[in-house]
Amino acid sequence: MRYTLGKTTRILLLSYLSLLTLAAFFYGGGNYVEKQTPYYNFFKNFISDLGRTTSHSGDDNSISIILFSIGMFVQLVAVLIYLVKAADFFTSEYPKISLLAKLSAVFGSISLLGVVLTPADVPSLYSLHIFFANSVFNGALVTLGIYSYLFYSKGLKNVTYALFICSIVILGYIIFLEVGPAPWKSIESLTIHATYQKIAVLSLVGTVWFMSKGTDLLDDKV
Repeated sequence: MRYTLGKTTRILLLSYLSLLTLAAFFYGGGNYVEKQTPYYNFFKNFISDLGRTTSHSGDDNSISIILFSIGMFVQLVAVLIYLVKAADFFTSEYPKISLLAKLSAVFGSISLLGVVLTPADVPSLYSLHIFFANSVFNGALVTLGIYSYLFYSKGLKNVTYALFICSIVILGYIIFLEVGPAPWKSIESLTIHATYQKIAVLSLVGTVWFMSKGTDLLDDKV
């Protein structure tokens, strides 16, 4: 498993992106401001809109939510297994830090699962949905910091730089969520929110992809 970890992770991440792209194709339409938009807009819809039981336009969203849920579970499995197994590369030298890396990965995965299980259009679940969505990014920031140190300790500076850049993107997004305007206030606010979310998520996916290349190199040294 260890020697195919990177390749398997990259295949699963591609599957995740493909499933979400397909879910967007079947999305019922609408966003927080423009309810009757007949399609999913990359810059004006949140990723979690794909996981709504009913789209913003009021149309049935069954196909989209099924594809979204499968895709998110694929991502969850890919990231959890990778981050837990990747920590094993550093356990002999940094057992306590490696354990923290695993714990932070589990926390992030639980938060990601929470996002899937709490559709944003169910009023009783909305607060939990926001809590889990924010927890994903908060947990990711901690995980990125831990792995930055671990990869740097192995001399993989390119991976460390990627982790550092992603950390800045995620930190910026967390701050923006706290101080930025509410997304439903205007189409401009919504566009900034939705676009920044995509940048943050794609940065995380790209960074895990890059990390998997780093652990491939560590495998070659064994």
